[in-house]
Order: sequence, then C-alpha cells, then structure tokens
Amino acid sequence: MIAVTVRYYNMLRRHTGLACETLELPEETQADVAIRFLADRYGPAFAGMLLSPSGELASHLVVFVNEQLISPAGQLPLLADGDELKLFPAISGG
Repeated sequence: MIAVTVRYYNMLRRHTGLACETLELPEETQADVAIRFLADRYGPAFAGMLLSPSGELASHLVVFVNEQLISPAGQLPLLADGDELKLFPAISGG
C-alpha cells in the first residue's frame, strides 16, 4: 500500500469539508483511479465535479501530481508512496 496526500481546492474543499487528506491505495494506482475512488467516496454531487457523464475525468478538472500538471487526455501517471495529488475545479466567470 502507498500513502498519497490529496489536496482539495475551491468547491471541492467546501464539498468535502477538508483541505487535504491522506489516501491509502494499492501500489501502482494510476491518478485517475484515485480520483474515481474519491468520486465514489463522496457521492454523486462530488463525482459530478470530478468526472464527465461518461466517467472520464471532467474537462474542467485541473490535476497536479507532485506540482506537475497532468493531462486527462494522456497516460496518467502511477502514484507512488508520498505523492501529492492536487485537485482544482476550473472556475470561469467575469
């Protein structure tokens, strides 16, 4: 098992009531699998902030792994013990 710190921002923080938490995940878990785990944990409203209706990562979700921006369209990295996953819902407005 590995320990990964997840940091929540904006609406995600308000929904979970947490700034961050530590997840215990199986070794060689991909970032998207961890995000889907969180979607299941916090329910449909939260899942709608993370995932598209087809179950892919939402286009408005910005994800960093260890300060590196990851693209949901590409191969997502495997997480390692001690990694940090930051989740930002993109906000628009004017």
